[in-house]
Amino acid sequence: MRYQFVDEIVSLALDGVPRIEVAKRFDAGDDVFSGPREVDRVPESMLLELMAMTGGHLIFRHLGRSRLPLLLKVRECSFDSTAVAGEPLRAVAELRGVSLVADGTSVAETDAQVYRGSERLAHARLMFVCVSVPGAALAANGGGA
Repeated sequence: MRYQFVDEIVSLALDGVPRIEVAKRFDAGDDVFSGPREVDRVPESMLLELMAMTGGHLIFRHLGRSRLPLLLKVRECSFDSTAVAGEPLRAVAELRGVSLVADGTSVAETDAQVYRGSERLAHARLMFVCVSVPGAALAANGGGA
């Protein structure tokens, strides 16, 4: 399995309420489809990971690519429907806020959803701790969650 949860950034707005929209398609050949459930059903854990990566990309860019966002807590999460292999999905995240907690460290919160077309499949409110990584070239690596 290739651990790339964002295929494409569709839109990014950092002014006003920061917001990002990404596209993702889980390929039928990915290891994620080898579990005990329906062979072509995307596990809910992968939808949650997609929302976390989407929120992480938004926070990373909002903070000027200077701090690495790491998932700290899933405050809320609900799954309204399922997705299957090959379906085009989109994930949207909005930044709810960022608070400085120490030198070079902050906490950020996002609201994220996953959609198939206009149908919402999942929603989560996620918290991240954002840390500076001395000596690391974060901007060159693209960052993430």
